Amino acid sequence: MKRIILYFKRKFWNWPDGFVWKLTEKITLKSRQRKYDLFISLIKPKPGETILDVGVSPHFGRATNYLELWYPRPEQITALTNDEEKKFKNFRERFSEVKLVFGDGKNLDFPDNNFDIVFCNAVVEHVGTNEEQKRFIHELIRVGKRAFITTPNYYFPMEVHTLVPFVHYLPRRMRFWIYEKSGRGSWADLSRLNPLRPNKFLSLFPSGKEVRLFKQSILGIPYSLIAMTPK
Repeated sequence: MKRIILYFKRKFWNWPDGFVWKLTEKITLKSRQRKYDLFISLIKPKPGETILDVGVSPHFGRATNYLELWYPRPEQITALTNDEEKKFKNFRERFSEVKLVFGDGKNLDFPDNNFDIVFCNAVVEHVGTNEEQKRFIHELIRVGKRAFITTPNYYFPMEVHTLVPFVHYLPRRMRFWIYEKSGRGSWADLSRLNPLRPNKFLSLFPSGKEVRLFKQSILGIPYSLIAMTPK
């Protein structure tokens, strides 16, 4: 019986080849294309402007690292990650014009306003407690003249990392127990996944900073929150 359950979990949940991940691949690609288009239309990056992309991944597929994939001036991008350097061999080869740096997003080693633009896609929900999330956002705002920051919407019924519906509405202990039992135990940790409501997301930004909030929706239900700070 245990082997059958493990087989089911692998075929159903495992990333990137499980049934659920294959089923949602087109939705993810479309979402990322829409975010990129919104970034271009709202931020309007100019030739010569520098961009810091905080939270790049060593993985490919599903348009991961879509800024590096689609932006026409990759030499203007500095990509930052806190992951292990040895994982990024393929990233360096594929995005050879992008400057790759390693560091902590909550303690960026850059001067104030060092970049024209800071771009950060779906990272803030992975940096820990609300206080840590606030420190992370403050650092992004500190080093960039304007910013484009996204996160999934807590109120969307399907949690987009686990692809388990409704469970993220439950108390933490119960939520984590279900993640463990359903093969999503890697997300049963606040430092790995701490989804944000729209008002909580906005509260992370520095007081007095102008922030414009946009939402992406499926069937009229917002699933993604996008915060943009103009100059």
